[in-house]
Amino acid sequence: MEKKPEKSERSAGIREALLAVTAGKPPFAGKDAGRSTLMRAPREVEGVRAKTLSAAMQILSERGTEDLSLRAIADNAGIGLASIYHYFANKEELLLQLAIAGFHELREDIAHFRTIPEYAPPMRASAFAFFNFVLTKPALLSLMFDEHLMARHESLREAELLTLQAYRAAVAEDARIPPEHQENAAHAIWAMGRGIASIISSYPSGNIPPEFVEKLLSGAAYLIDRSG
Repeated sequence: MEKKPEKSERSAGIREALLAVTAGKPPFAGKDAGRSTLMRAPREVEGVRAKTLSAAMQILSERGTEDLSLRAIADNAGIGLASIYHYFANKEELLLQLAIAGFHELREDIAHFRTIPEYAPPMRASAFAFFNFVLTKPALLSLMFDEHLMARHESLREAELLTLQAYRAAVAEDARIPPEHQENAAHAIWAMGRGIASIISSYPSGNIPPEFVEKLLSGAAYLIDRSG
């Protein structure tokens, strides 16, 4: 029978994989090795709206929210400014849709990582999806959890709740966590991911000191892998 890796070995694995992301390396191999780390628009949108969201996501990824003007988006997408206003009343509505799209993408990532055996069990795989998202898309994470957008838009709070529920489902499948602690554990790890996202996004252009990143990731990996 194959020997299961010790908890310390599993912690090193998730930590090293996450640190590889910070170095620009893909977090997993195989058919997904070429999967773009640029933010993608939801599949259901088409035409001008899709071009607008895609251009906005690219600017957000490369330059942050300060350069995310409707004019810059129109120029990047190669469309008229009037066309953008046909789909988005103002910049805040556009930012809201980007944030909602981010939660949609994060739910997809949680589902995807749960299919990769080396990231099992489910809670660990889903946590990796979350922290991988934090590291590769800090500007988008910051927008997704923006307190002003959250306070003003119920649709964004609902998008976060749907994503949290996806993570809670993964925790519920993890036999290491007693049933009476699963919901609390899911919320606590979610809050930890939120906190790490906030720390990283607080540094200009996400240039957080590498040694600090390692401390955050090592601690997170240790806590996740020692659960149960």
